[in-house]
Amino acid sequence: MRFLFSSIGKKIQIAISGIFLCIFLLFHLGNNVALFFGSDTFNQMVAVLESIKPIIRVMEFSLLAILLLHISNAIYLTRQNKEKMLSKYQGGLLNDASSVNSRTMVLTGTAILAFLIFHLSYIWYSYQIHEHSDHGDTYYSILTQNKFGFLGHRLTAILYIVSIALIGSHLKHGFESALKTFGILKKSKLGFIYNLSILFWLIIPLGFIIIILCIQFNII
Repeated sequence: MRFLFSSIGKKIQIAISGIFLCIFLLFHLGNNVALFFGSDTFNQMVAVLESIKPIIRVMEFSLLAILLLHISNAIYLTRQNKEKMLSKYQGGLLNDASSVNSRTMVLTGTAILAFLIFHLSYIWYSYQIHEHSDHGDTYYSILTQNKFGFLGHRLTAILYIVSIALIGSHLKHGFESALKTFGILKKSKLGFIYNLSILFWLIIPLGFIIIILCIQFNII
């Protein structure tokens, strides 16, 4: 327990919780991609999810717990790092050679949290709590709402694209930090994992952006 709540233990918690959140993004994108296969395919997917709703609810609360764990540990380590930097600055030992992504992790993390609250207030609340749909046609309901309202609004679409770009930036440094925490370096035998991480910090965010653009230009 002492190790778990030590600085390295909290870094490991951040790394593991971040990986779980990335896996969620992968499944989330997969669900959204179903929009390209038409109403029948999408509605069938929604029906399957509805049939296991109790399991989905447990997964949602588990995901929330993972997110809170990720945030709380990140806040703790950020405060600790600031104290160390202040100590080095006062001792004339400060030599900040960190990357832009590294220095802006708090900023991007805060922006992502604000975006997440905004996104969930519409998507999750509207479609999970009130269960918006027209005669069970969730596909038609979502696209109608988005094309003529939510994501059809250009400023909202731009906000989404910028926020997703910030997520990509956050994930890039997050993966690099997580791999270093586990002792995996670029030049090691497991260095190829750095290349595989492109799937999460580049391909997945790009996939979400493409979906937004397709809605914006009425391609789907």
